[in-house]
Amino acid sequence: MAQKNKVSKASSAEADRQKKLPNQTGFQSRINASLDRTAHLISPYIRFIEIFAVIFLIAAGIFFRMEALSDWKKAESRTFFENQPLHTTFDAYFYLSLAKDLIDKTYYPTDEKRGVPDCPLRPTPAPLLSVLAAQITKLSSWPLSWVGAVLPAVLGALLALPLYLLGKYYSGGLAGFSAALLALLYPFYIYRSGFGRFDTDCLNVTFILISAYLFLRFALITTWKRYIYIGIALVNYALFIWWWDQTPAVVTAITFLPFAVALVFYYRPHKKEACIFFGLIGLGVAAVLTFKGLDIFIEMIKAIFNQFLYISKDASGDFPNIGVTISEQSKPSVSTIIEYTTGSISGFIFAFAGIAFLFYKKFKESLFLASIIVLSFLAFTEANRFIIFLVPLLGLGSGYLIGELWKLRKKFLPFIVICPVLFICFAWPLYSENAANSQLPKLSAATVDGMDAALHKTPKNAVIWAWWDNGYALTYFARRATVNDGSIHSGERTYYNALPLAFTDFRLSANFMHFYVAHGMQGINQFSQATGLSKNSAMDLVKKILAAGPTDARALIDAAKLNQIPPYTTTDDWLAFFFPPEQRPVYLFLDTLLSRIAYWWYWFGTWDPDKKEGIHPYYEVFTGLQMKDEIISGGRGMQINVLTGDIQANGQTFQLSRLGIQTNKDSDERKYAANSKYCFDFIGPAHYGVLMDKDIAETVFNKLFIRHSFDRNYFMPVQMAGMIYQLWEVKSDVFIAEKKMQ
Repeated sequence: MAQKNKVSKASSAEADRQKKLPNQTGFQSRINASLDRTAHLISPYIRFIEIFAVIFLIAAGIFFRMEALSDWKKAESRTFFENQPLHTTFDAYFYLSLAKDLIDKTYYPTDEKRGVPDCPLRPTPAPLLSVLAAQITKLSSWPLSWVGAVLPAVLGALLALPLYLLGKYYSGGLAGFSAALLALLYPFYIYRSGFGRFDTDCLNVTFILISAYLFLRFALITTWKRYIYIGIALVNYALFIWWWDQTPAVVTAITFLPFAVALVFYYRPHKKEACIFFGLIGLGVAAVLTFKGLDIFIEMIKAIFNQFLYISKDASGDFPNIGVTISEQSKPSVSTIIEYTTGSISGFIFAFAGIAFLFYKKFKESLFLASIIVLSFLAFTEANRFIIFLVPLLGLGSGYLIGELWKLRKKFLPFIVICPVLFICFAWPLYSENAANSQLPKLSAATVDGMDAALHKTPKNAVIWAWWDNGYALTYFARRATVNDGSIHSGERTYYNALPLAFTDFRLSANFMHFYVAHGMQGINQFSQATGLSKNSAMDLVKKILAAGPTDARALIDAAKLNQIPPYTTTDDWLAFFFPPEQRPVYLFLDTLLSRIAYWWYWFGTWDPDKKEGIHPYYEVFTGLQMKDEIISGGRGMQINVLTGDIQANGQTFQLSRLGIQTNKDSDERKYAANSKYCFDFIGPAHYGVLMDKDIAETVFNKLFIRHSFDRNYFMPVQMAGMIYQLWEVKSDVFIAEKKMQ
């Protein structure tokens, strides 16, 4: 009798279920029944299927990123140096240098090879990325460069795990799978976590999403097990702050924002439990205040504000914000964001519709994505570097909508086909696009050859004066000290970095480099205090003294009536200050990068701190040029009449005021009567030319790099590779005090 009642109730439940499915045909009923049977059969194995799915996602993510290796091997002369892969970002060489220090056991507190003469401290502890690379290198037979190239491709694919878990929670396994695979395919994420991209980007987003998921689980569970998730979240935070060690304040804020959401909207424990929990939090805060000081939170707010100033490109102080010169700091258009993520307008709209629908259906649960949402918003308002944080959000949006549509398959049978087709339509074009457009190294093997020359042709205590973009790479390949690089490149330091390139006087340029290597920004500020003048006026006097040389500078120093700042109390003391008797060897490294970014370094080199402005020059490079019958032609239709100075370029015809011509045998210079601001230098052997305005034409950079014109008293060529790179020895004036009679 009991059995009959059970059967009767089951039949009744099935009848009720069928009533809820509107107008089902017999065919539709059979399909739904088949789906139910399939689901029932696989239910005991669902955990294994999920594990396999995540493994597949991670393996696919690694494959997508390693595909670039085949393209690298096709361009091996550019992408490899001495059979070692180069890297797609300049920052890679910072972490590689620290890893090499760890391997060589030379990881001392002060980094004597960076930011001379200030020499900042090395990070303590060493960055997790460098530690991982160093340990893998020591435990395996892989060279460090290969470890650095492959590691981000492996770590970047780990984004699949938190994305799958979040997508599964919001709308089921299919949603998680779709969200993870699409995000792993988005071009910008492959670009920032692909083969050769040895940087922290490959795990930053993953740490944030793990934090969101762990605090979500903490919020949803009401038993003591929720505190296990808190413990794991704290471990995740510790690893994250070690990983992204340059921005601890930002890491703290974005990690604990979902924790705040959990406390405000979900956490409702019993009184005793709450007292214990918040008491432990209070003890933790007290411990932090004890060890870090009472102003730790104020310092964190300041750090976050300074980070915002940097990314917003707002100028602060007397010097420009370096962020305006960096491509990844530029504000992207919506079309650029679409191209870098979903790859199509339809895919972008679909993803955003999914995000909107997710917030509509599960508003409170969606708030755990707050950190990613805030950072994604900055992609639209501030800089394209933040597109990486938009990637998982768009992936979740697409995955969630696919998951929700899949749930309707029993009501609308075509969704069984529509959902997979939608996924393929979004995923396949992304895969094809990524396979056809591999990211290659920014630094070419030919330029690295020049850095290797610096290793072998300069003394170990030498300082290489180079533009900040090359600072990290020179530290890694040349193992020599530099004056500026990608993490200390403040506006003021970069201004001093550019000055010797923008000067027109060889003597001033060489003397300034040696003076700065000896005293740095601190010495300039010290002299400014001694003069009692503004920093800009004091800097003008510095230039006059260095341009005059030790003999003629005496009168300038006497006339300045400097205040005594021990140990500089006499004119001889100040002369020794400007023209140090004991000097470190200084070398100047120039490369083709400087010809491409003249718009920026000349702007810094001509910056006026009082007027808050510099000069953006006109400087355009032409390649593939040749000279025949008094006509120079080639390079995008450019043509110059050597006899008249007439030039056709960029669809316009105008006249030059000066034309420099270098051939294999000699050099020639033509000057024309026209009052034109344009000059042109043609280098015949390299089939290379530069169209520029008069100001930058006379700079030390242009005279050295383009014309190969120099004063042997101050500059001597060490290694010359045409328009690729040049290494110059820099000599300066030295003050030798007269010995007093006994």
